[in-house]
Amino acid sequence: MAKGKPVSSAPMIVTVTDAAIGDIQGVAKRLSAKGFAVERVLPLTGVVAGSGPLSAMAELRAVAGVESVEQEVEASPSDE
Repeated sequence: MAKGKPVSSAPMIVTVTDAAIGDIQGVAKRLSAKGFAVERVLPLTGVVAGSGPLSAMAELRAVAGVESVEQEVEASPSDE
């Protein structure tokens, strides 16, 4: 059986619209159905954190209730 090209997955932060904060669990479920691995749901801040394929970012942005999808970037202190 031939192996396919591995899917590039990355940590992402999804911001939920103000109108959808009351249904943030529903938004998380819809994101999950699109291949997003939900790790944390933060209803007070309207954020869903997790990871997913970079190639799916546009599709995730189109999910009802999603304001934005950004790749999470880890910052480290400089050596200065």
